Amino acid sequence: MSELHHTLQGLHEELLHAERLEPEDRALLETLLGDIRRLLEKPQVAPGADEPAAAALQGDALEGAAVRLEAGHPGVAGAIRAVLDALGKAGI
Repeated sequence: MSELHHTLQGLHEELLHAERLEPEDRALLETLLGDIRRLLEKPQVAPGADEPAAAALQGDALEGAAVRLEAGHPGVAGAIRAVLDALGKAGI
């Protein structure tokens, strides 16, 4: 999980330095980051709980954001993809 937390911090730093990021995109990414951090902080839940579905929805939203931001904010898009990769490696 340490790699995942480090990767999330990298995305947070990219967001801090992205000067021309649309307010809607910034708000979406900050909300998704917060949601992912809350999921990671929760104790493991019983099988069948809705956390995997929530994580999948957030992953879809992150991927969509990465696609939209690729041309104008490649650093942010790369950080988003790194988070997605780290989530996959962590089995989330």
